[in-house]
Amino acid sequence: MLFGLAMVFIPLVLGYFFKVSQPRIMRWVDRVVSACLYIILLVIGISLGQLDDLGSKLPLIGHTAFGLSATILSCNIIGIGLYDKFFPMVRAENQNGEKPSHWRMLWDSFRLIGTTALGALVGYWTKGWLAFPMGTSTYAVMLMVFGVGIQLRNSGIPLRQVFFNQRGIHTALIFMVTSLLGGALAACYLDLPVMKGMAFASAFGWYSLSSVLVYDAWGAVDGSIAFFNDISREIVCLFLIPLLMPRLPSTAIGLGGATSLDCMLPVIQKSGGTQMVPLSISFGFITNLLPPILLSLFIHLAS
Repeated sequence: MLFGLAMVFIPLVLGYFFKVSQPRIMRWVDRVVSACLYIILLVIGISLGQLDDLGSKLPLIGHTAFGLSATILSCNIIGIGLYDKFFPMVRAENQNGEKPSHWRMLWDSFRLIGTTALGALVGYWTKGWLAFPMGTSTYAVMLMVFGVGIQLRNSGIPLRQVFFNQRGIHTALIFMVTSLLGGALAACYLDLPVMKGMAFASAFGWYSLSSVLVYDAWGAVDGSIAFFNDISREIVCLFLIPLLMPRLPSTAIGLGGATSLDCMLPVIQKSGGTQMVPLSISFGFITNLLPPILLSLFIHLAS
């Protein structure tokens, strides 16, 4: 547990200490983070493709990932939806212009899935004679999380804005509790240990983190389940956030999980207006800080 926690939390904290003033350097940081993500997914795909009797394992991966995702998202909607209903948010009218292209963002998500699928094909056809160096995905995730820390530090987000946004804190707490509850409920009917179901739920949509830590702990099948469970949140949110934003703004933001701070932020801003940005930032910052701790904890408890 301590190694897994140190592997992701220490690089995140170290990265947060780096103040970058030159945009050119930040562009390189963004590229490194993106490259690490694709390397991680490719390695997981190769490991999956090299499994014996792969065909019999794919239905298990799909069934488990779908069950986890559907249950966790449903619990999120119910829990945060009740918060929206009983404690409605007072908002000004959104007068933002054109919304971001859902199809472009959907294509970006499918590229990530396609990278894993490509890795699976490579692994299947090279089984027995190609193996990545041990620790490739581990080193990649450490470098990626270090870059994420730099991105957080240089995003212009004051810590005061994060930790003193009351609604953001409430939404994050409800989201985390309902996510873990959803993971536990899904584990019951998917015939998984409860702690394992909660481990799958505790990444909150951070698929690059969950896929590596779960892969290192339990192998390629569970690593793939973690990836598809978390990437499905991003895909579903592309369509649900604009639908929920008019009546359930906190629910719309909460569904994004850890992605509310980055790739879902443009969708949130365009759907709800700039007034939603502080709430999204506060919520997203909290849900990016805790997954390394919770994921390592539940993996340890389930192992």
